[in-house]
Order: sequence, then structure tokens, then C-alpha cells
Amino acid sequence: MLIPIYRGPAGPALILIRRTPGGLHSGQIAFPGGRPEPGDRSLEATALREAEEELGIDPQLVTIGGTLPVVETIVSSYVIYPFVGWLTARPVMKAQESEVAAILDVPLESLMGEPVEEWWEMPAQETGEIRRRLVRFFPWGEDRIWGATQRMIESLVVAIRAGDLDVNARI
Repeated sequence: MLIPIYRGPAGPALILIRRTPGGLHSGQIAFPGGRPEPGDRSLEATALREAEEELGIDPQLVTIGGTLPVVETIVSSYVIYPFVGWLTARPVMKAQESEVAAILDVPLESLMGEPVEEWWEMPAQETGEIRRRLVRFFPWGEDRIWGATQRMIESLVVAIRAGDLDVNARI
């Protein structure tokens, strides 16, 4: 999974997507990414390929600046390897219509605080039984950035605060 960061008008900004309706993660906010394919030489190559397929981001414009801790999803049992990708400017993008409903440019500053916590009622994947679950999320316009994406953003913020990733020096 690629975490694309560029210098926006208000400072560093993340590029996220809203997934199209249908499918396991319908309508959720995510970073571009997907499963490895046989031609991918590494997980980094997978992240760059998926960002190009979903958003049209030319891999030549991306400088990989590091990785974040692996994230496992609860609902879909995915194991996600996040790569931080620096871009010198917002690239020209074209959303892949079958997977991307919207492209979101989110200023990093708006994600530096603590996420909101709420109890949500959600169906258990195995039984469909409704369960209450404490969910942490970042509100963004009409969306809520939660789940694996929220956890990756929290790891990114921790890395920035610890000095492991210097966003301002990279973009």
C-alpha cells in the first residue's frame, strides 16, 4: 500500500481514495493499494503499481521514504505493508472507475490530533451477528477515516513526531 504525500497549499497532504460501492470495503477511505501480482518484484513494486493503476500516479514521480508497521485488517484478514511515498507536487491523477469513487487530498495537519472514538454496531463477518465495537476515526468532510487506514495514519504521525520521517525535508 502506498501512502502518497505531497506539498499542498496548506503544507504536506495525503492522497486517499474513497472505494466504490460494492465489495468488502465499499465506500471506505483508503490509500491506493492491493494484492501482489506474479510480475511484482517486491511489495514496494506492488504498492507503486497499484497507485498507478488506481490513480494514474507515475511510479517515477514517487520516492519511497520509508515503511510503517504492518497492519492487519479485522474484517477481511488482509496483511498490509505500507510504504511512504514522497511526491514533489500533486500529480495529475485519473481515478480507476471500477475501484475509486473519489480522490481525497487531506492536509496532514488535520490528522495530527487524536482520532474520535465512538461505539459502532457492526455485523460479525463469520455470523452476521450485530456487535458493538469501539472505533477510532478521523472525520473528514462527509467521510470517516477508520480501520486500517486510520491505524496507518496514526503510525505515520508517530513516526513524524519521533523524527523517523521528516515530511518537510522530503517534499
